[in-house]
This record gives sequence, C-alpha cells and structure tokens, in this order.
Amino acid sequence: MSTPLRAQAEVSAQCSSCGLHELVSVVLARSAQGAWQPVENTGNFLDRWRRRTRPGTRPDPVLTTVQIDVCPVCMGAWFDRGELDVLSGDLGDVEQVLAPELGRAQRPCPHGHGLMVEQQLPGLIRTPVDRCQRCGGIWLDGHERRKLAKASTREGQGTKTERWLRRGAIWAAQVLTHLPVEVDNPARGTPWVVLSLLVGLFGLFLLQVQGVIDTYTWALVPGRLQANGDWWTLGTSILLHGTWVHILGNAYFLYTFGDNVEHLFGRWRFLAFYLAAGLVGAVAQALLTTKTALPVVGASGSIAGVLGAYLWAFPRQRLFQVILWIQLQVPMWMYLGVWVAFHVVMGLFGTGQGAESVAWFAHLGGFLTGLGVTPFVLAWRRREVAHRVRVPARPAPGTAVALPP
Repeated sequence: MSTPLRAQAEVSAQCSSCGLHELVSVVLARSAQGAWQPVENTGNFLDRWRRRTRPGTRPDPVLTTVQIDVCPVCMGAWFDRGELDVLSGDLGDVEQVLAPELGRAQRPCPHGHGLMVEQQLPGLIRTPVDRCQRCGGIWLDGHERRKLAKASTREGQGTKTERWLRRGAIWAAQVLTHLPVEVDNPARGTPWVVLSLLVGLFGLFLLQVQGVIDTYTWALVPGRLQANGDWWTLGTSILLHGTWVHILGNAYFLYTFGDNVEHLFGRWRFLAFYLAAGLVGAVAQALLTTKTALPVVGASGSIAGVLGAYLWAFPRQRLFQVILWIQLQVPMWMYLGVWVAFHVVMGLFGTGQGAESVAWFAHLGGFLTGLGVTPFVLAWRRREVAHRVRVPARPAPGTAVALPP
C-alpha cells in the first residue's frame, strides 16, 4: 500500500476560512470501486477491503492514500503539492490548469510561508483559490472543494442508485412528517450535551405522563406569574412538554441542529447558551402574550435559540424540504426567514385554538438570543484556536510568522 503523500511538515494552523477550528489531518483512501473515502485507520480499511474483494485470499494490497488537512467546521481543506493532483482524477496537473495570479490573498499559508496568492481554476470554480508560492500548496473553501469534487471525482459518494435510494427514503419520511432534513452537515464528534438533554427531557416527560410531576404547577402561566410571583416557573417550564408530538418535534430539531452548534460552542458554553435562550424565550412569552391564563411548557425557546445560532454559523447550509410533494433544497437563511415571518404574524394576529396553543413569542425570543449571542461566542472561539496553533488565520500586523522546522 502506498503511504500518504506528505512532502511538508505537519500542519499546526487555524482554518484560514472560518477560523473556528485548527486543521486536522484526514487520510483519504481509494476504495475498490475507485471512490475516495475518509478513513481513521488505513490498516483497518485495507483489511475490510481485502475481505470484501477477495474473501479467504491474500490480494495484492494496491490502494492509494492521500493525507490532507481539513477544517471540521467549514470543510475547507489544505492540499500540499501533488495531493490535489492525485484526488482530482482526470483534471491532471492542477498547477498547469491554474490561471495567472490575481493578486495577494488575505490568508496565510498553513505552513507559515506568509500570505498566499489568488488564482482561478477556469471552468471549474468561479471563486479564486489560494495558493502558496513557496510550497505550492492550495487552499480550497468547503464549497470550492465540493464543486471541484463534483466536477472531477466521485469522492466516496456512492453510486447513483445508492444516492437515489437515499433521496427516496428521505422524501417518503418528509411527506409523512413535513420536517426539514440537513443535506450535508454531519456531526463532528459525539454531541454529549445534546444527548444528555434529550435523555433528561424524555425522562421528565415520562414523569409527567405518570403523574409524578404536576405539569400545571410547574408550567409558566403569565397571569399567575404577575399575581403570585412564581418566577421559578420561567425555568421549570422549559423542561416540560405537553404531548408526545410536542416533545418528539422538539427532540428532532435539537438533535438535528444542536450537534453542530454544540461542536462550535463547546459543551459548557452550549449548555449555558441553551438554558439562557430558553429563559429569554420564557420571559418574552410572559411579557408579550395576551393569553395570560394559558400555561406554557416546552423547550421550544431553547431550541429556537439553537436554530438562530445555526443560522448565523451556517447560513448557506441547505435543507431538504417537501413542498407540494416535491423535494426541494432550501438554504437555511430562506427556511428560517419564512419561519420567523410566520411566527411574527401568528404571534400578533393568530387566533383559534391551534394558534393559542403555541408560544410564538417564546420561539422568537429564543431565536433572537441565538442570533445575538452567537457572533460573540464564535469570536471567543476564534481567539482560543489562534492561541493553540503555530499559524493563526489572521496574524497581527507586523507579527512575524513562524516557519516550520
């Protein structure tokens, strides 16, 4: 088996695109079908490949592996000289395809060679890519990487039949539930806080169902809060739910979008943010609703805060949504723009039993909390990442950039 291509020193650099993570090494191996797939251990991958292709025999271990450096948040990637040539298949020598320099880029080479230059890949990517003049490495943003992969490789995406079967299964589930589905934004690690919150919320709901917890006593009732001052219900109400549909819907959104936000924020910051968004949502509901006698329960304010944070961090992330039996790919900003407009209209003018049963202002309060807090949290995280690596994404003016040994 060939060893990973590595002509340079190991990278210790902050992602020059989003700045939210240090670059991590990922080994890509070409499968028996010719597709590139990330593997944690090339030896284990080779063993599985042997068993699948020639059971009981010892095949000739001919697999190509390439080690690239990737940002786990935005999926931007750094390719040392020659790596992109191997991965790009029929494209051939990338350096020969690159157009002349457009000018100096604002991003430093992850190996500490100073600012890179911008060059075009004509006919493949509209935006310019960044290339280091000294080491010849190339940086691709996440969307550029996907665009190039679609144009020149299969990148481990499976056969067309597999992709259509997956889309069909998602479409059938969405027709039944009308819930959005992420197109491609997998979790980066185990979201322990999200999983713990789900276990806790379902445990409390089962206690409600068994009658151990009196829902009305611990619910937020705006009129009762103003009369009796039972302020603690602002906190207890966000831990309870009214029905199975209520808790299952909230659990789906928390699991789908919360894993990415937890990874961005960090576990303790995410937990504090989740609770704060829920409390702000509860206060907004208590102050703005005209239905002061209706009890309010649910983690919807907290989860709306998660949606606001997700929108700020991943505005171009696409969702599958079925509209009139047709599955569309909708940008996150468009989906949540409609969601916010609908909540404002229903909160101000909605009537009827169904409209009154939804805490519209709690949702909006939590969502605005997510939008307001997230830029500060992400700036905090960028500073932390910059201090952990040798090459930060934005070196201070006049600061010498350390070169690799």
